[in-house]
Amino acid sequence: MVESTQDGTDTLNYKPMKLGGNQVINHWLISGIYTEPVTFVPTTMEGDINDWLIDGFAIHENPCRQEFVEHRRSQPVSRFFDQWSEFPSPGDPFRGEQDGMSWEIYSPWGNPRVEKSGFWFVPTHLRSYAATRLVSPTAHKASFRIKTYGSLTLWINGEQVTDFAPFVRNKEQEIVIQAELTAGVNEIYACWEDLAERDTMYAFAVEYLGNEELHVSLPIASHLVEPVRSAERALEQAYFPSDIFKGEQIKLKLPLSLPDIVREMHVEYGNFFDGTENKTIQIAEKEADLVLGHTNEIGHHYVYFTLTISVSNVVLTKKFGCQSYDTRYDEAAHQAKDIETRKLLALQCIAEKGSSNIHTAIAMLKTNGNVQDAETMLLEGVEGIEERKDCSDFYLVGLFRLWRDERDSGLFSEAFWERVKASILNYRYWIDEPGDDVMWFFSENHALLFHTNELLAGQLFGEEMFTNSGETGEVHRQKAEQRLALWFERFMEEGLAEWNSSAYIPIDAVGLLHIYEFAQNEQLRQQAKKAMDLLFYYITIQMHQGVMSTTFGRSYEKELLGSYAAGTTSMCWIGYGVGHVNNYSISNVALSLSDYIPPAAYQEHLLLEENQQLTFTNQQGKGGYARLYHYRTAEYALSSIIRFRPGKPGYQEHVNHLSLSPEAQVWVNHPAEIYKHGDGRPCFWAGNGILPDVVQHEAIALMMFDIPATHTSDWTHAYFPTSFFTTWEKHENWYFGRLDKGYVALYAANGTSMEENGVTRERELVSPGLRNAWIIRAGNELQFGSFSHFVDQVRSSSPQFDSTSLTLSLTDPIYGSVQWGMNKPLLVQGEEIVHAGHGVRGQLHLDDIKR
Repeated sequence: MVESTQDGTDTLNYKPMKLGGNQVINHWLISGIYTEPVTFVPTTMEGDINDWLIDGFAIHENPCRQEFVEHRRSQPVSRFFDQWSEFPSPGDPFRGEQDGMSWEIYSPWGNPRVEKSGFWFVPTHLRSYAATRLVSPTAHKASFRIKTYGSLTLWINGEQVTDFAPFVRNKEQEIVIQAELTAGVNEIYACWEDLAERDTMYAFAVEYLGNEELHVSLPIASHLVEPVRSAERALEQAYFPSDIFKGEQIKLKLPLSLPDIVREMHVEYGNFFDGTENKTIQIAEKEADLVLGHTNEIGHHYVYFTLTISVSNVVLTKKFGCQSYDTRYDEAAHQAKDIETRKLLALQCIAEKGSSNIHTAIAMLKTNGNVQDAETMLLEGVEGIEERKDCSDFYLVGLFRLWRDERDSGLFSEAFWERVKASILNYRYWIDEPGDDVMWFFSENHALLFHTNELLAGQLFGEEMFTNSGETGEVHRQKAEQRLALWFERFMEEGLAEWNSSAYIPIDAVGLLHIYEFAQNEQLRQQAKKAMDLLFYYITIQMHQGVMSTTFGRSYEKELLGSYAAGTTSMCWIGYGVGHVNNYSISNVALSLSDYIPPAAYQEHLLLEENQQLTFTNQQGKGGYARLYHYRTAEYALSSIIRFRPGKPGYQEHVNHLSLSPEAQVWVNHPAEIYKHGDGRPCFWAGNGILPDVVQHEAIALMMFDIPATHTSDWTHAYFPTSFFTTWEKHENWYFGRLDKGYVALYAANGTSMEENGVTRERELVSPGLRNAWIIRAGNELQFGSFSHFVDQVRSSSPQFDSTSLTLSLTDPIYGSVQWGMNKPLLVQGEEIVHAGHGVRGQLHLDDIKR
């Protein structure tokens, strides 16, 4: 939290957040979000899959947004505050909307935005209100930079100063305005709006560009000033001691106790994809370890805990995240020596702990679970299909197995089956059909699922009329076969457009497995098997100690910090017994019920001997734009995407990754947003605001950043979880870590400091500067002997970074002279190292380590 000072007995006063020399006004009172699902004129769309990964998702603007924006711009925002006699206080009801929500303090926790971003599965009109009081020492004409994605209407002292309505989906826009400030208190009101389409950045920011020292003053009862400050300080310092909990209570550390007035806490936990649950927990006096739950109750998930406390009528909320690992299946998993036993155990785990969806319901039916609970789960899924929720294509595919296996079982009523059939016949199967939904069609995985669903629906109901298209099932079947033939041709030529992504490999897998099992076209079945084999080829080569440890074309915090819960982890375990059983359902119910068996030959990729090294270079994506390099020994894995659009804005590309274990993971990125646990794509840990130049040669990777001065984050950082190293130490600009016989060295030319407070305590290394170079060096006992010898040898490499020419040189203890620069060749001992031209299957070398 930003520094605050008390000025008076009935106000909370905050200094604005300093950012780039400006003062960010990020303490406000806010209403809740008023939401209204909206309908539009159904229209068709055009476009090609995967192009958005190169040109940005804005190339596929949904027609419904155009209709919404035209309507909004023609409707002025009402002066909602005119009827109020005084400025609101925390807990006061918001007057002027139908719901009667209360004003709450917005505690930014380091976020420069006022933000309520999230995920909405259907098109939804969002509208919220904010109010703050800005105290100026003088009267003057002030300049403000206004930022938003949707629209922001702003009034200062009763005068409307802007109605900024760019409405560019998830791409922040800005203007500079001028407004008169009086000496003393200035009342500011805001209304911000947007059309939510799936993942939605719903936020605004106000930056003061002048030289006066301002402060924010929010009214509050005098007896609550100190308890609220105390509560804010306590939540600011709270942290998880580890990013993973295994078979234990999940405890949040409170270095500073919550005030005595706070004796209970509301906890919402889960995530947008798996759903959330709620509970209330009691807080003891001077509580230092707050128990939020137990991993064996929560299951295998990366879990967000949104904690809400009330200090009288003042509500404070903060989000925390960690990985939950349910250990109750470990013994059985260890005993499961053959694939059929592993498939059965995976089904049991999913049936008992899987997310509430159609695939989990099928697992319940296959393991003699509660039929009524399964039916409830199935009907919830059918409702999402009927509403054409985004990602409903991931679940619709399960209905075809349900129909084949259970239609005549007598478990469900005829009314149930009629509803299932209607949901299939009324669905929108591609962009050439009209719709007013916000389903995403243009990525590789969604395209595959839509085509798979269309194929299986057409096969099942060939003579029926599909109401949305006005075509028969037979026509849909023919169209789907043509579309899938093109999809497979492209996939075999390009590989994964979102290369190696642990989030999306399982989505591809569920489509491929259903084609393999259900398609009547034998050629499609064989293509699906070939594609599944390719997925397992990538998984097994880049699996280190049971988790995918590599660079990703699309990454999320939940996969980077939640690898035990990833679908690829359990896919590999089912196939080969290496990995971890978990409750990921989307791909693994289909895999467990299929007769598909991954190639036995890939087993040798998984567990290396102590003297072995594996090197894998390949290219994926349109035109082979992703040049990938993966180097692995028994103790570590190091991966990079080579020279991928350096200096350009990033998305969710995870460009470099080092692993010593599933917990001891290390990477470097440029945070796209400075709010930890934010919803951006990219965000704090996943992806890059500005992409670095990256090269790698075996166990050394080099990264160079050249960040524009206009970017919010003028620093880079590394994930370096000290609690998972056997030992770690710092020397000059180097950090070193050891886990058993595996070593890592991390260097930043501008120096680093360890975060010592809050959410990323003792796991984040921060390095200042727009221009910077990082070195990631891996090693092991076989190559270097003792850890102390590794430290001494690497320290003697004497890196030299020139921030003007953007060049880096060093003398590596094994590789010798290394010279490189931004957009310059990588030279090792004077020889240029080039990674290109290896194609989708790439070049794989498994040989002895050179010493």
